[in-house]
Amino acid sequence: MNRVVENQLAPWRRGTLATYKLHGNFIRLAFLKFLAYRLRYYTGVVTYTIYVAGFYYLYNALFASRLEDGSSDLIGGLTLDEMITYVAISWIGRSFYFNNIAREISGQIREGQIAMQLIKPYNIQTVMMFEVVGESAFRLLMFTLPIMLVVVPLFGINGPPDSALYVWSFISFCLALVIYTQLNFLLGCMAFFTQNIQGVLRAKMVALDFLTGVIVPFTFFPESIQKMMNWLPFQSISYIPVTIYLGKRTGPDLWQGLVLQLAWAVGLYLLGRLIWSLSVRHVIVQGG
Repeated sequence: MNRVVENQLAPWRRGTLATYKLHGNFIRLAFLKFLAYRLRYYTGVVTYTIYVAGFYYLYNALFASRLEDGSSDLIGGLTLDEMITYVAISWIGRSFYFNNIAREISGQIREGQIAMQLIKPYNIQTVMMFEVVGESAFRLLMFTLPIMLVVVPLFGINGPPDSALYVWSFISFCLALVIYTQLNFLLGCMAFFTQNIQGVLRAKMVALDFLTGVIVPFTFFPESIQKMMNWLPFQSISYIPVTIYLGKRTGPDLWQGLVLQLAWAVGLYLLGRLIWSLSVRHVIVQGG
């Protein structure tokens, strides 16, 4: 009597080392992709320099008018040198953490490419995060550093009061990168429900620069607005890293700022996982 042996296929799983290699490849490919468009970022150095120059002359005029009136030489708790440094470091940091994840997700949904992404054996949110790491590595070398080489000597930007703050500021901007990316990811998920979010993306571009403190420091806001902003993630994107650089956060305040950023980074990532799992149920693909 012959026995019938049923062969069952074991579920496929990617090993830990293979997962690290996969994510490393996404970082490398993203770096190479943006390297092909490096000329665009060279012209961006000029654009960012113009932004800083505009604020430089604006705040110089503002402080000069206050001194003529005999008012304090502080505005929002910052001196003129600190204000110019604040503006410059804000735009330099923005050149590092900025990305267009929301626009990419929206485009994939609008063009139907999202269906191919969903059948691939990896977590899209995680993969996009590593692609952003590759993009930011490119930005750091080809965009952020050239901006620093131009802006710092041109406008006489001061360094932090303690050399250790260079490291803490960079760590803080890295956490800001995660937070900014996850906010963009959540915004991109809106396209599953509305199909077209181009208007929202344009509004986001301006609103985030304002809400993160790039354009105006939070200390310029009314106290009630400042208290409200403490409950939102926006200050963790630019305001906290820049105030660390300026030496405004030391000791417990420094650690509190970093822990707050880490909490928002983890919280927004987990929220993104939840929203993504709900959003993909609305995918509709026509044709075949």
